[in-house]
Amino acid sequence: MRSRAQILSAAVVLAVMVAGGVYLQREVGPRAAASGPPGQAPSGAWFCPHGGGTDWEVTLAVANPGPSPVDIRVTALSERRPSAPQSYTVEPGTELLVSQAAGDRDRSTFIEYFGGWVAAGWVAHAGGGEKGVAAEPCLPRAGQRWFVPDGTTTERQDAFVVVMNPFATVASFTLTLYTQKQAPITTEAWTNVPLKPYQSRAFRLNAKALGYGAVSTQIDVKVGRVAAASLGLSDLGGIRSSVGVLGEPPERAILPGGFDQGATTLVVMNTGEIRPGIDGALLSRDGLLGLPSIQQGPPRGASAVTYPITTDGPSTIDVRSTPGVVVARRTLGESSDRGSTTGVPAPAGAWVVLPAVGGRPFHPGLVLANTGDETVDVTLSVLPSGTGELPQPVTMSIPPGRTVAGPNLFVTAKPFAAILAVSSSGTLVLAAASYSLGLEGFATYAVSMGVPIPDEWVPR
Repeated sequence: MRSRAQILSAAVVLAVMVAGGVYLQREVGPRAAASGPPGQAPSGAWFCPHGGGTDWEVTLAVANPGPSPVDIRVTALSERRPSAPQSYTVEPGTELLVSQAAGDRDRSTFIEYFGGWVAAGWVAHAGGGEKGVAAEPCLPRAGQRWFVPDGTTTERQDAFVVVMNPFATVASFTLTLYTQKQAPITTEAWTNVPLKPYQSRAFRLNAKALGYGAVSTQIDVKVGRVAAASLGLSDLGGIRSSVGVLGEPPERAILPGGFDQGATTLVVMNTGEIRPGIDGALLSRDGLLGLPSIQQGPPRGASAVTYPITTDGPSTIDVRSTPGVVVARRTLGESSDRGSTTGVPAPAGAWVVLPAVGGRPFHPGLVLANTGDETVDVTLSVLPSGTGELPQPVTMSIPPGRTVAGPNLFVTAKPFAAILAVSSSGTLVLAAASYSLGLEGFATYAVSMGVPIPDEWVPR
């Protein structure tokens, strides 16, 4: 009897431990970086649902703006077994570039970091008969509700949503598609979809909603947590990607871009049941302009629509709305390759801008937007990925309500390096908007949002 009691007691303890582990995995996961008490090493993770294709290459950029080395661990995910984790060290004040093969649409990468804070992002270079470059920062969190607004399934366009589960428990989720004409689309095949631990999967939106200029996706997770991003392909242009929006949609989105053909498409996803209140402004190098077309024709309930916007030079779209609206910006490059971003909900005082060029030759670009009412002074410096002479830091003053380009000589000096931007007064928004490849370096185009630095990790 005593033996049976001991076995029963051990079984109960084991069950409690397992349940606790599952809870921590689902509800807590990797901790966000924090300064912590003395002697405690901070840690965190980046989630990179970049996708891929035949003969594609993905370059991960990991930048460390801090004063101490940061160790990272990189794991590649797909619908097959995950890769063996690869360990690296990112030295202080530098950037590490990690190349990975990405031979399938479902490819993602999980980056863990230890002993400090780093920023992470990707540049995907299409191959195998497909062309173009896509760039985005990785996601700092996984969660249970995602909105992925940028998708189009018109002729010669393919749209995918890439969903990754880097955790030790199965995830289960449902995809709902929003379009301009139909009611929200939910199919049995995409309801309660299981995704095994340490796997990633790509969903082709054309299979469920064909022929739409805007197909936006809502992902509701019933079990576990995931991260998600869009992947768009065009036969005539190239590729683009933009990360999803986690949780409740923010009531503001700031979307920078520039150095393009002057043609931008704003995608507006309305998850509410009625037409939203929505307002938009365009911040250019010459000043602030309104966007009356958005105010006059907001999307109906439970739909996704597009608005064409004409721009000139570096520009930023600042959208404010009632709850339930998610937006994305598609910017058309000179080569018909597009860049895409879901922007950020607020400006910040310090940023890391990761590279958005896919190779040589190149024309890197930096966009800086001041959405406030006062002039912002910001200092730019390079976080290099290799050796060689570095450009000296430069300081810029950005007038209120303006979007400007970074100094060309500074930006082009180290095109594959990350840029650290720290403001001494006020807040701003930064992004990379770059060309690369081809005979003259204009064959591909990509836009990648900057990564705001948490307050405790801003270099002083």
